[in-house]
Amino acid sequence: MKNPQLITIPLVSLSYDQERWEPDHEWEEKIFNNKNYIKILAPMELPDFSYGVEIKDSSMFNYFGVNTVAIFSKSDSPAQDNVFLVGLKRKPPFVGKLLKNESDSEGKGRKTFMTPTPLHIPESKTSPIADSLHQTLIFKVLSKPQGTRFVQQSNISWKHPLIFVQKEEN
Repeated sequence: MKNPQLITIPLVSLSYDQERWEPDHEWEEKIFNNKNYIKILAPMELPDFSYGVEIKDSSMFNYFGVNTVAIFSKSDSPAQDNVFLVGLKRKPPFVGKLLKNESDSEGKGRKTFMTPTPLHIPESKTSPIADSLHQTLIFKVLSKPQGTRFVQQSNISWKHPLIFVQKEEN
């Protein structure tokens, strides 16, 4: 492991305490075009397109701690503790721990949703149910202690992995 090095990355704020959410499908692009930056001591070489998220919402303090910045990346890096910042279509992004990916277990067991229809004929070449209905991700939402969220793969705009958590000095 290398010695920590000082790196400048974009910094965004994410708070679930806000009264309302303005739908914005370009939120991901605005991460890298904003004017706020932070210097961090990175314990490793960061993937391209890494950014920090200020944890200001008290409901997230149980997982991240107080005065912390969560470092996420737009790349396909492995996620620490399987935690992701997830952007949804027409809804605010959320931070969640990926519990299960139903599309990964395709054909390995029972599906979570199945409706018998007259089209279930062994000789049939077509399925009456679209494959997209089976592509569901299950997240434990970190801002809600008991919150589990089932998200259709088609409703996810982007999914950025957590790289590490930086403790801020006051």
